[in-house]
Amino acid sequence: MELYDVIIIGGGPTGSTSATNLVQKGLKVLVLEKESFPREHVGESLIPLSYKSLEKQGLIDDLKKISTRKPGVNFVDRDGKYQSLWCFKNVIKDKSYLTFHVVRSAFDKLLLDNSRKRGAEVMEQTTVKNVILDKPDGIVEVDAVDANGKALKFHSKFIIDASGQSTFLARKLGVKKSYEGLDRVATWSHWTNTTFDKPLREGVIKIVYLGGDKKGWMWIIPISKDHLSIGVVINNSYVKEQKQKLQKTDDAHPDDWKEKFYLQEIADSYVRESILKDAVLSHKAQMIGDYSYYCDEKYGSNYALLGDAGAFLDPIFSSGIYVGMHSAELASEAIYQKITKGNADEEFKAVFAQITGALKLLEKFIRLFYTPEAFNFATAGRPEDLAQYDKFESAYTIFHYLLAGDFFKNYEKYSEFIDMVRDQKTLGKFQNLINHKKDIAEDSTCDESFEEMYGEMTHKVEFNNEQFM
Repeated sequence: MELYDVIIIGGGPTGSTSATNLVQKGLKVLVLEKESFPREHVGESLIPLSYKSLEKQGLIDDLKKISTRKPGVNFVDRDGKYQSLWCFKNVIKDKSYLTFHVVRSAFDKLLLDNSRKRGAEVMEQTTVKNVILDKPDGIVEVDAVDANGKALKFHSKFIIDASGQSTFLARKLGVKKSYEGLDRVATWSHWTNTTFDKPLREGVIKIVYLGGDKKGWMWIIPISKDHLSIGVVINNSYVKEQKQKLQKTDDAHPDDWKEKFYLQEIADSYVRESILKDAVLSHKAQMIGDYSYYCDEKYGSNYALLGDAGAFLDPIFSSGIYVGMHSAELASEAIYQKITKGNADEEFKAVFAQITGALKLLEKFIRLFYTPEAFNFATAGRPEDLAQYDKFESAYTIFHYLLAGDFFKNYEKYSEFIDMVRDQKTLGKFQNLINHKKDIAEDSTCDESFEEMYGEMTHKVEFNNEQFM
């Protein structure tokens, strides 16, 4: 019987980062990925703290060839009248402030190929069907099938579930729970022949508030100089109402409601005329729902749930890939200790306390975004204006670092700050003291050029429309 140290379910960013870290520690690793890479995937914007993980894996130079650069975030109110610009270099003083927008098909393949090159065994088009965790000897048994339907069996000392929103082990163990009040649906596509405004020309991601009972937002990501990824995240109850209306108006094609819904919401936004006036869809609109969940049990003596397999909140702050990769880095050391020394209970407790703390902070941060009556990022004023107020520079820095991805080390301090912001009386004093402004000046900029943000990308963006059926 061939025995692996670690088997990893899933070859996405969390799985491939886990594999790379573990093989670099000298462990024997097998990655089982059900799809064939490259494959299309949603979630294309990275946050600055992702940079160091990618740098450790030796991927920065290759990443520049397949990605555009991202210097900050532009929050926009529902009608485009008010907006704020948050530039990461205001608080991050090294090269990592300039992060990336990625085409996920190319990005995920780059990471998976790198883990294979580093020494991990990778089997694509191999679907895990069952996992046995409770054998007397503690060895994990994995049943899978390959692309031809051939049954396969594998054994390992430890298994990582990095299956993403498939949450393979969570479903098997019955530990998956829904986040109350975060029941939303995302729908998206890509566009060409678009009109880039100034923030987009600088590579900045746009986050647009949607008002009313939609309780949602829109992302606009420049994944190349010719392509915008545009998605809409909306309250599920609103989507259900619109589904019924759209299906009734087209009895002959009731299954076409998803694309009609997407285009309807795009048309209802200010971006239709300002950015998409002459634009063309690159492929059929996609939709995913029921995606906010957590697992109240994320590890055991011979398994761990990492990345989206352990929890997924909301894509609003582009946190998913970083949380997955950094969790993989943290867990890899504990897993190495477990396999080489036989006991790593304290290491696992510490690692998952940090992961859980980061997720709780993210949840609080996301809920703050969804209560714009408490704090609206689009009308928060120019963050750079806060720097002149030395007494409140720490508050300015905290929001910037949260947007950059600093969730793990200082989650308790940041959590207390968000509680303070949500308090109306305290917030009123805070806004008064920072000389609150309702919009950014027309010349507001992150001081980045179009050539620097888009010039290093040589990868041609093409979509496999068969994967969007």
